[in-house]
Amino acid sequence: MKQRIPPDQKIITVSGLYSGIGKTELCQHIVSLAPGIGAIKVTINDKETAVLDDEASIMVSGKDTCRLRESGAAKVVWVRAQEERLAEALAEALSRVSGCSRLLIEGNSVLAHITPDIAVFVCDSRMCSDKPLKPSRVTALRKADIIINNMRRGSDAAVEQVQGKARQINGTAPVIAIDITNRAETVAFLKKLFEKNGFITP
Repeated sequence: MKQRIPPDQKIITVSGLYSGIGKTELCQHIVSLAPGIGAIKVTINDKETAVLDDEASIMVSGKDTCRLRESGAAKVVWVRAQEERLAEALAEALSRVSGCSRLLIEGNSVLAHITPDIAVFVCDSRMCSDKPLKPSRVTALRKADIIINNMRRGSDAAVEQVQGKARQINGTAPVIAIDITNRAETVAFLKKLFEKNGFITP
């Protein structure tokens, strides 16, 4: 079920190949560029469904939600949902950030329920593994507008191989090789991307 989005609300999604690949760090850079932005963190689990935005749940030191809030997000909502209940949980989360003109959503499965203005997918050299991707990751990659090959220091960048593998699933999105831990480089790239898409004004 596709979610209804306010016509004046611009949404960017950040999805990724694996946990720990750099999604939240990228989200922190995004938040820093867009004052007043709202953020939704989506975690899929098999046990419970909850939509949380209270300080005790969000501001846990070291947690992704805390990192987003400390980076400048005006409002952070954490969706913990079973896959089959994500649509209703996401609808509730969206209602809680309806007052934000710009919205960041971190998660893979959300792309089955919304069509963002910009969809970013983060991967690295593990893309070239023979291990099959989960369906939600394939969907997120297929729907991506931008694919970032995160070339973290000390990692095997495999630039051409990653690009070739990504092209097998998504033949149109540009594959950008950057080190997300390099704040200056990443912010410069995001700034150009956002200005081009009207996400921020020059």
